[in-house]
Amino acid sequence: MKKFFTLIICIFVFLSIVSCSADDKRDREREEETEVEETEVEETADTDSNFDPDFTFSTTDRDGNTYTEDIFRDYELTMINFWEPWCGPCVGEMPDLQILYNNYSNQGFNILGVYSETSMEQDVEELLSSAGIKYPILHYTDEFNRFQSGYVPTTIFVDGEGHVVSSQPYVGSMDYEDWASVVEDLLG
Repeated sequence: MKKFFTLIICIFVFLSIVSCSADDKRDREREEETEVEETEVEETADTDSNFDPDFTFSTTDRDGNTYTEDIFRDYELTMINFWEPWCGPCVGEMPDLQILYNNYSNQGFNILGVYSETSMEQDVEELLSSAGIKYPILHYTDEFNRFQSGYVPTTIFVDGEGHVVSSQPYVGSMDYEDWASVVEDLLG
């Protein structure tokens, strides 16, 4: 009987030691994971210290690629042009916007065209193709509501830190020369 109790106690002690070792190993792994996460957060904080966007969004382009406010980081200045395929002035200025995009993209300039009429995809496809539009065309989401003027086209500008730099939205279409003047002022 003594041998039986001694055996039980030995098994109990052995299991306790193994259990503690496993707990210690898990604790060490958790500590290592926490240290890695803290390092990643610190590195992100260092690289993102200037990136505090005025608004966030998540949407897709016509091919299903996701776009977020992170796109602003890649450019000194981003023009967001809200338009609709049924809007004559919107469609009329698109070739000038494409020329603007071509002429200033090497200076850190980008254009995002944003529309909401997803029921008119065939019309959108035709007009983008006929106008030779190459800048990103995105689907409208509710995150853009705050910039709506009630009219299209409406345009805002955002800097590389995610800040809206136009004090008021530009309502209405403009020709190339007028847009180029605005872009040069904001880039300068």
